Amino acid sequence: MSGPTVIFFSVPGETYFPDGIRSVEVGNTAIVAKKLGEILGCDVKEIEPKELYPLTYNGQVERAKMELANNDRPEISQIKIDSDVVFLLYPNWCSTIPMPVATFLDSIDWKGKKIHPLCTNEGSGMGRSVDDIRKIVPDAVVSDGLSVRGHTANECDDVLKEWVSEVRP
Repeated sequence: MSGPTVIFFSVPGETYFPDGIRSVEVGNTAIVAKKLGEILGCDVKEIEPKELYPLTYNGQVERAKMELANNDRPEISQIKIDSDVVFLLYPNWCSTIPMPVATFLDSIDWKGKKIHPLCTNEGSGMGRSVDDIRKIVPDAVVSDGLSVRGHTANECDDVLKEWVSEVRP
């Protein structure tokens, strides 16, 4: 197996910041994923849903609520990993992982693999996402993860470096 891999889900468009909703061309989680990939010197792969999410904040929230309530597994582009260590990055949606992340988790044989979750949010922390990941992939070793405030995505290098030094295999 090769070194670690960064896998992320992120949505551009309107997103919540401490001072209100703003439109972004690149989602906060995507920014953090790129930084983490550079720190680790590894591949960075995106979970890409076949049906794109709305660019409006309210549209994203409504779709996320509906998918969660129905336990949907939205179709995504296939991602192959050849790593035993995955850094899994996602925004906190409805206090858990976005459902495309659940689709990805369902698509991999996790036996003997480690997952280090990182959840971007604006104050809701990891929510129940780590527990939900552990339920979906009971054969993986899932760390407690890291919560990163989305509005700090451009300046979170030191936090990421410290985290990597704590969890790096």
